[in-house]
Amino acid sequence: MLKAVMTTPLAIGLATSALADHHEPQGGGVVAMQAHYCTLNAGKDMADVNQALAGWRKWTEDYSYNGWTAELTPQFDIAEGYDFYWLNFLPFSEMAGVLDNWAETGAAAQQAIDQVASCKVALYGSRLKYPLVDESDLQTTKVLHVESCNMRENVDMSTLLARHDDFVELNEEAQADYIWNIVWPMAGVPETFANGQKRTDFAHMVWYPSLTSQMAALDGEANGSLRKELANYRQAFADCTGRNSYGVKIIHTPKRPWN
Repeated sequence: MLKAVMTTPLAIGLATSALADHHEPQGGGVVAMQAHYCTLNAGKDMADVNQALAGWRKWTEDYSYNGWTAELTPQFDIAEGYDFYWLNFLPFSEMAGVLDNWAETGAAAQQAIDQVASCKVALYGSRLKYPLVDESDLQTTKVLHVESCNMRENVDMSTLLARHDDFVELNEEAQADYIWNIVWPMAGVPETFANGQKRTDFAHMVWYPSLTSQMAALDGEANGSLRKELANYRQAFADCTGRNSYGVKIIHTPKRPWN
C-alpha cells in the first residue's frame, strides 16, 4: 500500500521489546506504522501527488482498508532529503492481508504513484500513550511534532516508562487536546543514514488538532510549568536530539474498530 518519520529523518532504532511489552490499562496494543520517505520526481509537486492517489483511493474502498493514513509535509524542518511522508497505522493482524492484496491488485495504482514520487519504506512499532482509547476512534489532526531520543546510560527501561506514565497523568489532568504515541523501528531502518545521522532509540510523536493547539503547547513548554518537567526529562532520563514539525493531511481513516 503506497509501496512497500521523523526528525532528520525519523532515525530511531531501539532493540527494546520492553516498549511493546509495557501494557496500558486501556486502549489497544502496539500497532504497525509503515513509514514512506518520499521525494518528488523532477517537475512534480504535491498537486500531482494528490492526483496520482486516485487509484489508491479506489483500492482503499474496494479492499475496505481499515487503517489511518497521514500525509506529512515539512512545517519547521530544514533537513535535506525528503519532500513528504506517508504514515500508515494498522494493527499487525491486518497488515499481512493489506500487503498481499496491494501486491495482487495495486500494480496500476502503484505505477501512477511512481510517476510522481520516489519513496523508501520502513516499518515501526507504535504505542499510543495518550489518550488511552481505541486508536481507530482518534480525532483527526493538523500538525505533528517528532522528537527522537536515546535513553541515558544510567536509566533503565522501567524507570523511563514510569516517567512516561507521569506525563500521561499530567496530560489527563490538563485535559490535553493532542495525541501522543511512541514509535521504534522494526524493519528497514539503517544504523546510519546516508546523511551520516545515527538512528536513535525511540521517538515521541505529538499530534495537534490545530495550529492554535500547537502554539499553546509550545508556549507552555517555553513559559509554563511544562518547561521544568521537560527539562528534567531531557537532563535525567533521555537525550533528545531534536524536534521537527510537519503539516498533517489525513487521507484515510479507519472504518471499523481495532479492538
